[in-house]
Amino acid sequence: MTPQQRTRDNLTSRGYLCGTVEGKKRFPDRNKSQCRACGHVPMIEISVDLWNIFDLVAIHPDINHPHVVVFVQTTTRANHSTRRNKILGSMEAKLVLLSGARILIQSWRQEGAEGSRWHCLDEWVTLDQFKQAVSYPNTVAELVEIRRKEKKPDLPAGSTLPLVETF
Repeated sequence: MTPQQRTRDNLTSRGYLCGTVEGKKRFPDRNKSQCRACGHVPMIEISVDLWNIFDLVAIHPDINHPHVVVFVQTTTRANHSTRRNKILGSMEAKLVLLSGARILIQSWRQEGAEGSRWHCLDEWVTLDQFKQAVSYPNTVAELVEIRRKEKKPDLPAGSTLPLVETF
C-alpha cells in the first residue's frame, strides 16, 4: 500500500471526502525503439502533482469542522522534510493558504519489526512559514505576472528581438 492510499484511508476514517489530484503524463521512451512488427512505441509514464506539490484534496462535509478544505502532500517519513521544503518553495502553496484552505503533509513510517503497524505524522503548513518569502505573490494576478516574466527573455534596455533576418 502506498503512502497516498494510507493517507486517503486515514482521512476518510476521520470524516473527510478525499480525491486524488495527481495526474499521469505519458511520453514516448527515447531509449527504446519501436516494435519492428507492429510499430508500437514504448511509453514512459510519470506522475504529476497538482501545482507540482499536492497529491490529494480533502473536504470535511461538516460545516462546523474547522478544516473545510485541505490540500495534502503524502510521503514516507524519510522524505518528510524534502516535501516540506518543496511546499515552502511554492508560490501556489502560499496562495492556497491565503484562500483559507489548509495544507497537510502526512508522512508514514513502519515502526518496529517487519509487518508491524504503520504510523503517520501530520504537519500542518501555516502562512507564518511563508513570512520570509516576501517576493511571493499575494494574488493570482501577481503570480501570473511573475510566470509571464519568467518566460520573457532578459534583454538589455532598448534592445529588441529581430523579426526578420537581414543580410
